[in-house]
Amino acid sequence: MSGTGTTAQETRVAATSARRVRDLIAVNFGNSLEWYDWTIYSIFAPYFAVQFFQPDNPASALLATLAVFAVGFVTRPLGGFLFGAYADRVGRRKSLTLAMMVTALGSLVIAFAPTYGAVGLAASVILLVARLVQGLAHGGEMGTSVTYLVERAPRGRRALFGATSWFSVVLGTILATVTGLVLTANLSDTDIREWGWRVAFGIGGVLGLYALYLRRRITETDAFEETSKDTAPGRETAASAPRKRGLLHHWRAILIVFGLSAGGSIMFYTWLIFMPTHAQVQHGQSPSSALAASLIAQVYFLVAVLAAGWLGDRIGRKPMIIAFGVAFVVLTIPIYGLVDGSFGRLVLAMLASLTAMALLFGVNGAVWAEVFPTHVRAAGVAGPLSLATAIFGGTAPYMNALLTQNGHQNWFLYYLIGVAGITLLTGILMKETKNSNLVRET
Repeated sequence: MSGTGTTAQETRVAATSARRVRDLIAVNFGNSLEWYDWTIYSIFAPYFAVQFFQPDNPASALLATLAVFAVGFVTRPLGGFLFGAYADRVGRRKSLTLAMMVTALGSLVIAFAPTYGAVGLAASVILLVARLVQGLAHGGEMGTSVTYLVERAPRGRRALFGATSWFSVVLGTILATVTGLVLTANLSDTDIREWGWRVAFGIGGVLGLYALYLRRRITETDAFEETSKDTAPGRETAASAPRKRGLLHHWRAILIVFGLSAGGSIMFYTWLIFMPTHAQVQHGQSPSSALAASLIAQVYFLVAVLAAGWLGDRIGRKPMIIAFGVAFVVLTIPIYGLVDGSFGRLVLAMLASLTAMALLFGVNGAVWAEVFPTHVRAAGVAGPLSLATAIFGGTAPYMNALLTQNGHQNWFLYYLIGVAGITLLTGILMKETKNSNLVRET
């Protein structure tokens, strides 16, 4: 009997582990497509700009297209709070499913949208609305997906599971980059401008619909379900009153999420997103050389961030965060100085910066979830994260380019050091969260 019982228990454990892995893949697959969509827009903006705006002035059309891209950052904080609050009220699964549906439909709308030549100003409006709605969904996606992954993690693996969200983010940017390379290598410039760019968005839309199918089948987290049972009508008691405290009551946790997100987002957009472009524009590096260096660094980061998550589950979150802050406060100027237009030095600079970034990104998802109680966790993570990303991450490439062009590159470097200092101070002042209980209601 004992042998049979052990076998049945092992079977249940194996089934639970398999279910957890399937959920992890489903959530991260959708997260990758969110970032595929975000990146593919920037890659093909120069090609489809005249399709949606006045074609008689290509430069103005491109600026308008990039402005629409920036609008997506404006709506992200609002989306973070809306989708996060929705996740806290009805569940993480439903919120993630809705975010994926909105993103997939947005990509399909752009893929099949009429041109300026066909419907005039309406084409510009369609693009703007599609990006506004996608910005809302993207704002809720990252925070809610991290919350879900950490809540679904087995004991002692919360940082590692949270780190997989960053793995999927970079995987999405790699997928978009490869798609851009394949299309530009096999289609003429004219074909890409007329219809090739639509293929890229169509791919994102179709894959997004598949991700939607996967997300509809994921399991709700135990933390949310337990909290929902305890706060169901008729089950509330005097002891449960603290659960009604709103998000603003947890202002310390909000500051922690914002402080960690400030340094993480500005380094992410500076080193992972914009640095290849900076090497081309400021140092004359060829596009193929800069892109190859970027791809090598991104693949390296996929491994580094998972290793950092594994390490963070063993030594704690605070040492990793403090190490990130110290690294960028001390090494930002030397690492930046490595970039001179050569392939090898760009690879070295990006590998060094992404190593330091991995220290934070390996544990920040876990910390975000661990500092909030369950009933406000998704909104508490998604809102401050999206706000910090919009303020520090979304503006980083623009500020870098503007200050560099005006001969004040050092100002931007001091700015990077200052924001890294904010994250360092956050790591020093916060409590260690490694052993915190996720199912808590105060």
